[in-house]
Amino acid sequence: MWTLPLPSNKNAIAELKTALTYCNGKAKYELTKEEVAAIKELYELYEKLAGRAQQPLLGEGFTAATKAAVKEGYKEVQVKRRLAALRSRLILASNRCPVCSISTVEDLDHHLPESVYELLAIYSSNLIPMCHKCNNKKRAVAGETPQNSFIHAYYDKVPQDERFLTALTKIIDGALTVEFQIDRTPTLKKNVYQMLNFQCNRVLLSDRLKKEINILLTGQAVPLEMAFGEEKDAAAVKELLIKQDEHYTRKMGKNDWRSSLLGSLAKNEEFCAGGFIQALGLGNA
Repeated sequence: MWTLPLPSNKNAIAELKTALTYCNGKAKYELTKEEVAAIKELYELYEKLAGRAQQPLLGEGFTAATKAAVKEGYKEVQVKRRLAALRSRLILASNRCPVCSISTVEDLDHHLPESVYELLAIYSSNLIPMCHKCNNKKRAVAGETPQNSFIHAYYDKVPQDERFLTALTKIIDGALTVEFQIDRTPTLKKNVYQMLNFQCNRVLLSDRLKKEINILLTGQAVPLEMAFGEEKDAAAVKELLIKQDEHYTRKMGKNDWRSSLLGSLAKNEEFCAGGFIQALGLGNA
């Protein structure tokens, strides 16, 4: 969850030049050979820094005109523009938003914001596919420290075999409440843990998942009732939830919200013992 394969950037300089050229081949803005070489070095530095915000990436030796031209060139990455293929390639790399795993990808986010790091505006390694809501919540977060950064979906490593996204489920006055949190697992590095916490809070993950949870559990109402049966078999309900957790884990990974939720509900004795009936509005136990 929340990570994507690093896209190919072998054509990064060619894509930059395309963004600064009209369809008829005339230059919108002419880069010098020295500037092209310096931008290539900037891209290489970005790779070495794994997209972390650092002073050298600001391109302080470049003119304001060059920075503005490259930033303006990002418009060519939009639909039906000259670099639309780049946009499609990046967006198609993710079925779901890598931040929330709720919505489909609609936007490209500049991991280091183009308003500050203008020369990285067209660089594929700095363009992260996201849903519109997460992109809007992230806005111009530049990531100076782990406490105010999103993880870099291409570079930051998260454990695949440990569940660090935990759903805390409680039944209060007959209603199911769910809050998601990030746990510090043995192989989850401190800086990544801090970034995951920040981005989950920033995109209001728990609040946004309330509707999705209702849809998911409503679809599970009949199987839960059948498992519970007249015998009020809590163990059967727990077994069903465990199997569903295993299904979503295989399909989506340990840290998808669905598998985390179902795993938590399987451990919730009150929910399994019939609490799900009132919680899901199915009548009296």
